[in-house]
Amino acid sequence: MNRRVLSGIVYVIHNGLQWKDASKAYGPHKTLYHRLIRWSRLGVFDLIFATLTDQADRSKCLMIDATHIAASVIFYLTK
Repeated sequence: MNRRVLSGIVYVIHNGLQWKDASKAYGPHKTLYHRLIRWSRLGVFDLIFATLTDQADRSKCLMIDATHIAASVIFYLTK
C-alpha cells in the first residue's frame, strides 16, 4: 500500500497534475495528498533521500527540483 501511494505521489508531482487527476490505480487522490503532507512532516522523505544518497555513494547532497510544474516543489537534503 505504501509503495502504491508513494508511486502515486511521485506520478502526480512528476507530471504536474492536480491531485484529483491522479490515476485511480494509486488509490484515492485525497489519500495521496494527505499522505504527502503527513510523510513530509514526519521526515519520511528526508529518510528516503538520505538512503538514496548513501546508496549512490557519490555525493553528500541530493536535490530534486520540480520547478517545471506550476507550483514549485523543491526537496533539498544535505548530509
